[in-house]
Amino acid sequence: MTGKRLAPWRVLGRSLELDGSPRIRVWKEEILLPDGRRIDDFWRVDVPDYAMIAVETEEGQVILERHYRHGVGDVTLTLPAGGIEPGEAPLAAARRELLEETGHKAAQWRALGSYVLGANGRFCTVHLFHATGARKVAEPCSGDLEETEILLVSRKEALAAMRDGRIAVLSCAATLALALLGEG
Repeated sequence: MTGKRLAPWRVLGRSLELDGSPRIRVWKEEILLPDGRRIDDFWRVDVPDYAMIAVETEEGQVILERHYRHGVGDVTLTLPAGGIEPGEAPLAAARRELLEETGHKAAQWRALGSYVLGANGRFCTVHLFHATGARKVAEPCSGDLEETEILLVSRKEALAAMRDGRIAVLSCAATLALALLGEG
């Protein structure tokens, strides 16, 4: 695909309006658009990058997590995921999170891509993976705030949960779709 060359926006000034480090930072930027218009209060939200994993066991079952998610305001199905520590590679974070959250280790790993959440405000980058040949080697020990139920379901059941809204978080649905539908 080609098209006309588009000019980037210029940041003329930036002030930190909320510093909830390490979880969130909110910036107010002064922006100059290519056509000369000025935006004095363009908001940018930065949260830590994270890794998310669509996981299949040695038996071909998909690992889902069932728990309350405050951003959703309800109990939903999700995939193992978690923040990338400073200096940690995304794959290392994915392996760590899988073990912490589910007690599983996976034999094969495939990167599905890295994507920015929030086209203009940025938020963060999520690094997606598909792990197969997973087997349980320990009890989950994530230290997270929520109670979590680990579910092992068929590929068909996982895709149905994605399609019918039981998986309510877009990044989970996208990861699952890329892993299970993007093989052709």
